[in-house]
Amino acid sequence: MNYIIRVTDEKAPCMNVLFRDALLWDGVGSEARPHMDVLVENGKIAAVRATGGASRPGETQVVDLQGACLLPGLIDMHVHLIWSGSADPVSVVDAEGEQLTTVRAVANAQTQLRSGVTTVRDVGSNWDIAIAVSRAISRGHIAGPRVVASGRTIIMTGGHDPFWGIPCDGPDAVLRGVRTQIYGGAGVIKVAATGGVYGRPEGEEIGQSELSYEELAVAAGEAHRFGLRVAAHALGTRGIADAVHAGVDTIEHGIFLSEEIVAEMKRKGTALTPTLLIYRTIAEGSRAGIPAYAVEKAKKAVKAHRESFEMAMEAGIPIVAGTDAGSCNAPHPSLIAELRALHEYGMPRDVALRAATSTAAAALGKAAEFGTIEPGKSADVLVVDGNPLERLDDLERVRCVMCAGRFFVGP
Repeated sequence: MNYIIRVTDEKAPCMNVLFRDALLWDGVGSEARPHMDVLVENGKIAAVRATGGASRPGETQVVDLQGACLLPGLIDMHVHLIWSGSADPVSVVDAEGEQLTTVRAVANAQTQLRSGVTTVRDVGSNWDIAIAVSRAISRGHIAGPRVVASGRTIIMTGGHDPFWGIPCDGPDAVLRGVRTQIYGGAGVIKVAATGGVYGRPEGEEIGQSELSYEELAVAAGEAHRFGLRVAAHALGTRGIADAVHAGVDTIEHGIFLSEEIVAEMKRKGTALTPTLLIYRTIAEGSRAGIPAYAVEKAKKAVKAHRESFEMAMEAGIPIVAGTDAGSCNAPHPSLIAELRALHEYGMPRDVALRAATSTAAAALGKAAEFGTIEPGKSADVLVVDGNPLERLDDLERVRCVMCAGRFFVGP
């Protein structure tokens, strides 16, 4: 097994590859299909067909999978690449500074890719480091997954995540903040609609609304005008309602949902990134050194978190898989553990897998580009031994990882 992450030149031609005799899960159906071939040409899926069809002459590399499972590369919709899952990651960044933190972010991105995560959405980084990492990867300077990064978060003065926030008070300041991030290369805009669990020992309450409806509406409107989507950190009924009515695209965490909010989310197509595992992890983390203030706040949220998730799932809200990887005791990667949590709380395995592939791509506004194994899509491919539709743990049995038609692990 080759686990070397390879640096590639984005301008170099991709090798054509025929994956032969795969157990194929395409990211759409509820079952995997045996004895399937997948042809990759010029970085894209060119054909999907039953094994035994016409061969491809010339320079095509043949990878005989002998029944191994081929599925779309995974998508983690909520990560922080500058953090590495220590008990108190803010203190680590404070101690290491910008340059070492940038190196850490690159290493974490590459660890994600080795695990089969070919796209991450990074929703918060000091110094806009995740935006720089995204650019470096897309230009071929370093290897890594596709990174959709917000950089700094739009917050109110004294709001959630001050360490990477742009304090904005009033619609005009929010407009300026959003434009600053767009100018800086953000691929998504992050806003803080409420307080949170980790970040500030005093002056921040879980469930307290922060940015106002008017401020959130300006953020969503301006981001959408430039073709970007908006993710809202939201753990509180009022703040979630304001964010949904304002037109954000995804609600991050979504604790303390109400039936009225869920109905509005379904009507508008607003997706939920529940990050199920992180608050359980923090609530149980006092012995691991997680700050006591965060542990106590997380304990207040765990029960309501599960109830909110179950309410959203039963209503048919689009749910996507995000881990908060990098946060307190949440390493890179954490996606398989998050998928287990989704399944533990009642989500069927195929739906959980779609939450990390096709449903996630749709929430990014990229369903036409990646997230499924279909002709014309980017060749983001994960090959594992076993069948994740029967055992999610089989996602850990990585044989090959391909992103945009280039191998980074295997074959």
